[in-house]
Amino acid sequence: MKKVFYLLFILFLSGCASKKDIIYTLSESGKSSNYNYQELVIQKGDILDIKVTSLNPESLSLFQAAVNQFQNQQPEILKIQGYLVNAKGAIDFPVLGNIEVVGLSTIEIADKIEKELKAYIKDPNVRARLVNYKISVLGEVQIPGTYTFLEEQVTLPQVLGTAGDLTINGDRTNVNLVRKIGDELKTYTIDLTKGDLINPEYFYLQQNDLVYVRPNTARVKSSGLIGNVGTLVSVLSLIVSLTILITR
Repeated sequence: MKKVFYLLFILFLSGCASKKDIIYTLSESGKSSNYNYQELVIQKGDILDIKVTSLNPESLSLFQAAVNQFQNQQPEILKIQGYLVNAKGAIDFPVLGNIEVVGLSTIEIADKIEKELKAYIKDPNVRARLVNYKISVLGEVQIPGTYTFLEEQVTLPQVLGTAGDLTINGDRTNVNLVRKIGDELKTYTIDLTKGDLINPEYFYLQQNDLVYVRPNTARVKSSGLIGNVGTLVSVLSLIVSLTILITR
């Protein structure tokens, strides 16, 4: 009978997670990091919201379509009315035609268009922003899905917070970040218990990043036959019953 209780005790301990596996570590004591924000660069398939204004509104008549689109600021409407970056890395802008934008920041794009508009508009002012800044969060989070942000400085803590944070079954030592760099995909392994939540290399996320939270060992075991709580209780009850009958 003692062996049975010993077995139950071992199984109980094996299913327990330690405190260090659950708590996030924000930084290492005594260390500081450089968080210089690197501006997003536009990729193929991005959608740009471009606003043109001028001190002389009459000079905007040739670009009226570009001006009217800003009457509705809802994100989904901005996507429909925005400028899609085509497979050649360019947008089709009224009068100016194709403008190459891939690899440029929104500030650089605004400056580029502004310079070209000076031939048609007196004192033009151009503002550009990315309106389909999407980040996908999958795996062991409360609300997995693909999220769209209108701001450009989106951080890893902000995205995890938007997804409702990791579940208790999420492996905080092995979170994957998949990022497209040029024509290649790069995967980062993030350990939230070692301060990686605010690691400068990926503190600021980029458009189309994918964050995948792997299930921890307890979650993986619970998906199996023996790992299922109900099944485990039944098996243990059977073992106890058989032991009592045998030892009588």
